[in-house]
This record gives sequence, C-alpha cells and structure tokens, in this order.
Amino acid sequence: MSSIGFGIHLPTHGRYSYRDIVEVSIAADRLGFDTLWVGDHFYLPRRFYEGTGGDPSKPDKLDAWTLLSAIACYTERIRLGPRVSPLPFYNPGRLAKMVATVDIISGGRVNFGIGAGWFRREAISYGVGWGSHEERISRMIEALEIIVKLWVSDSSVTYQGRYYSVVKAPFWPKPLQKPYPPVWVGGSSDRIIEVAVRYGVGILPMSNTSIDRFRDLVRRVSEASRGRVISIVPSFTYPDGLGRKLSEWRSKIDEYIEAGADGIIIDFSMTNVPLGEAVSMLREFSASIFPEYRSTSYSL
Repeated sequence: MSSIGFGIHLPTHGRYSYRDIVEVSIAADRLGFDTLWVGDHFYLPRRFYEGTGGDPSKPDKLDAWTLLSAIACYTERIRLGPRVSPLPFYNPGRLAKMVATVDIISGGRVNFGIGAGWFRREAISYGVGWGSHEERISRMIEALEIIVKLWVSDSSVTYQGRYYSVVKAPFWPKPLQKPYPPVWVGGSSDRIIEVAVRYGVGILPMSNTSIDRFRDLVRRVSEASRGRVISIVPSFTYPDGLGRKLSEWRSKIDEYIEAGADGIIIDFSMTNVPLGEAVSMLREFSASIFPEYRSTSYSL
C-alpha cells in the first residue's frame, strides 16, 4: 500500500473559540497530521450551529485567511488551507495578496482551496452576488486566472475579463511556493473536475460522500484527466461519518483507498465534539492509523 495523507477540518464557529482552534491545531501539527483546513464563510446555515453547539440566532464565523495566518505562527509543518474559499466572493487581486502573505508567514505551507460558493443566502446577505452555477464557475475561473497571473508574472499584469479586470497591476512579494501554492478545488460536478484538471492538483468532495458517489467521481476524474495526476481526498465527519472505533476507522479508510482516495480528512466542523475529545481522538488516530497507512511524511 502506498503512503496516504491525513488531514483535519476544524470548525471556526459554534463551541470552538479562537484559543480552542489554536490548541487543536498545535496538537495536529505535533501529532503529524499533514493538512489543516477551515471553512471560508461569512456565516453558515442554521443546522451547522445546531450541530456544533453554537447559537443559530448569532451565527458566528471567524475569517478564514486571518485565522490561517495566526495558525501558521503556532505550527511548524502542517499544511494550511481553506476548504474552500469561494472565489466569486472576493476581489481577485486582494485575495492573491492575502494568500501570498499567508504562504510567506507559514514558510510555504498554503494549500489554496477554492470553490464557486454554495450558500445562496450568505451571498445575498453580504451583497456579493450569486447567479447560476455556470456563472459562478465562470467567475471562479476568471478570478483564479488573475490570481495565478499575479503570482507568476515578472511584470505588471493586465487582464480584462467578463467579471474581473486588472490593469498594469504590479504584484510583489510572490508566494514562497513555486510556481504558486497548490490549487485544490471543492466539489464534484463535471465543471469542477474540468477546473481541477486544468489548474489544480486535487479535488475536495463534500464530507461523507457515499462510496458509490465517490467511485463515480474517481471514474469521471480519470476520464477527464487524460493521464494527469489529480488527487481526490474525501472527508468524514467525526464521529458520525468516520466512527468512534479503530475498526470503523480502518474499514472506512480501506474502502475509500480501494476506490481511489489519496488521503482522508477528519471533519469536526459539523458535529459537537468537545475540545478534549477532539485532541484525544487525534492522538489515538495518529498512533494507531499512521503506522499502518503511511511509511513517510506526506503532504496533501
């Protein structure tokens, strides 16, 4: 069995305070987890607060990139990224600057998770626009093209698109990672697969994607990639999606690896898991699972 990677997705809402998030992040880093992800939203649907011990009448949510810059200062090796940043919610130039800065702060540990957005009410609430899925994908692609050009160009960048433009825009300093931080695309639609194959290194499907849907995703990625390696990393909520027992963890991991998974993410963002239990679970998981499923350090 080839070595696979393991990550965690932390809630930035509900019962976890900023200090709680930092504590779990430090633990995950020291235990040898490969990636740490956080959601990127203004706020979430009611069910997320009900499920995590939060207050639906006060839908809190910490900013993803500001938080990641802080986590970068408390950790040493774990890779950091959003799962995922909805590019249509951002000015591309501003986001390019934010991501490059976090990459510099972290010493080159950013994974650039991107998406087209899925929570319509959130977008309308904050006046960032919505539109059809196809329109949001088009906006995502334009934004990504501008961001990448700003990161890699040795001269000022001009880009005139349907939704975004920059004119003679200088961009320094560049991200530490070359040619730029790896792009991970969230979702599983055919258009998302096209974007991942063209621009990205991997796909992050929704948490608790069924094995049948996951197999179908692997098939479609294989057909679209034409030999290009695109990693697919499923996520499972703890405890309901992944299970509480070692035997359940092994069974789930084996099933999805056999289907084509390149890693596993443990998702705490939708369930009410106390801080101490989360850290204890990560400690047990790393001690029992890592030696069986990976032989060397691996970065998703």
